[in-house]
Amino acid sequence: MKQIILFKILIFFILIYGCKKDNYLQQNVPIKKNINKLECGKIKFETKYKFDSFPVKKILSTKSNLELNTNISTFSRYYKTRIKQSFEKEEINFAGKYIINYWGCGSPCAVGIAINAQNGKLIEIPASSVGYEFKINSRLLIVNPPDSVGYYSKDCAYCKPELYLLDTIKSKFVKLED
Repeated sequence: MKQIILFKILIFFILIYGCKKDNYLQQNVPIKKNINKLECGKIKFETKYKFDSFPVKKILSTKSNLELNTNISTFSRYYKTRIKQSFEKEEINFAGKYIINYWGCGSPCAVGIAINAQNGKLIEIPASSVGYEFKINSRLLIVNPPDSVGYYSKDCAYCKPELYLLDTIKSKFVKLED
């Protein structure tokens, strides 16, 4: 029992004192001055794109009663049960007429689908490592969104936020570049 308590205290002090600038200065390691970087290797996510930059004209309140065709791609055949359950159980939550649902595919990995609630068309969403952010009134999809205060880890190569726009004409996601 004492070992567990000592271990917790040790972890606590490592977390408290491990990410201070003073530690870097004592090691004589030069620190780059960047107002977007935090002490513990976080980067502020800044973009010119906002959800309200890509509004939808109409938001549907109900989905059509239709049978989904899950035989259109290898992805949809592999996840057909998950896709059908998503359409049955989820509400419209993206771009006015789509149902987005995603699930884990390993650690760290998430994949998912956007289902058009009017016609049942399936659009595979880009793979993610730390989740997604989207809104019912916008066509913007953020893959690997930043944390609640707008930062992401610079030490995680697959955690950088990426922005995608749903092209409703071509029924695909297009990556946006800043």
